[in-house]
Amino acid sequence: MTLRIAIVITCYNYEKYVGGAIESALGQTRPADEIIVLDDGSTDNSASVISGYGGRISPIFQSNGGYKEAINRGFRETSSDIVLFLDADDALHPTALEKVEKAWCPGLAKVQFDLDIIDGEGRRLGRRFANFARDIPCRTVAASFRTTGTYRWPVTSGNAHARQFLEQVMPLTPPVGHDGVLNTIAPLFGGVFTIGEALGAYRLHGRNMSMTDARGAFKRHPDFSRQISFRRREFDMLREHARAKSFPLPDGNLLDNELVFVNYRLMSRKIGQAYEGQESDSVPRLWWRGLRLAMAESSWRAVLANGAWLTLLALAPRRLASAMVALRFNRAAFFRAARERADRALALFGLRPHRVLP
Repeated sequence: MTLRIAIVITCYNYEKYVGGAIESALGQTRPADEIIVLDDGSTDNSASVISGYGGRISPIFQSNGGYKEAINRGFRETSSDIVLFLDADDALHPTALEKVEKAWCPGLAKVQFDLDIIDGEGRRLGRRFANFARDIPCRTVAASFRTTGTYRWPVTSGNAHARQFLEQVMPLTPPVGHDGVLNTIAPLFGGVFTIGEALGAYRLHGRNMSMTDARGAFKRHPDFSRQISFRRREFDMLREHARAKSFPLPDGNLLDNELVFVNYRLMSRKIGQAYEGQESDSVPRLWWRGLRLAMAESSWRAVLANGAWLTLLALAPRRLASAMVALRFNRAAFFRAARERADRALALFGLRPHRVLP
């Protein structure tokens, strides 16, 4: 059977980036069968950029209904067997659809893949999301899910979903973005195959949802309290779907099984930010839990890096911990500024740097 693949791009005030997302969708070595670009009432020049692609895409212009409704409508407009939701500030590498189709097999809920992390100007930052070391077969993800209620997954743009999965759960009203809920519940509806290479790019800039507070203001680090609350609601939705399917999930707090959220809780305690469920946490408990999760990382480099971070953070006084947290989430900008200062200092002596800045 020939598979049909759709790319749904949702945009709100991303005139700077949406053209790049569309170009990446059009530039696939395996052409998309549908490219739907939904502008959710942008007030900048996004609509004009989108209109410039004419009949090469299927544009939709609607009044602002919010990100959740944009995703729900975008899916309603598709008819393909596989659907990728591409954020307008992200992009796909040219072979993304080709490699997704090659990996696809009956019974999958989704294929997921890594994303190169880039900055607002498109420069690679030398990191990946979610940093998969290799291809991961469905049975490995299923085993992790049965044991822990979770598994490692990428953000929205790193997933290709089966229509048969989406039709069972959409439309969704998630606590934040669709990706958290869709990724969380996917193993209940089919296999999850992981391609261990980057097939797209995830852009970090001042307007990422994860780096804003409830009022939309940019912060130097995620609003941990808000993100923890969102994740708890996503696990509530997982338990609802699991009960409907008579799937036994592990008891206890499933956040204890995700290194990211053990980290968020430890960082919250160290900087003095209150969060839901903190009464059952302590710095030593979170440190130990984080170390145990870090030991399951795919490389010794990751094990050592996570272990060192958790230990230094647990021991740091509040002021130092706050500085460490801010640096962790802004290190690309920090190191770029440091290199630029060093280059200016070298220039004073008539010297030139012997490196290429990212």
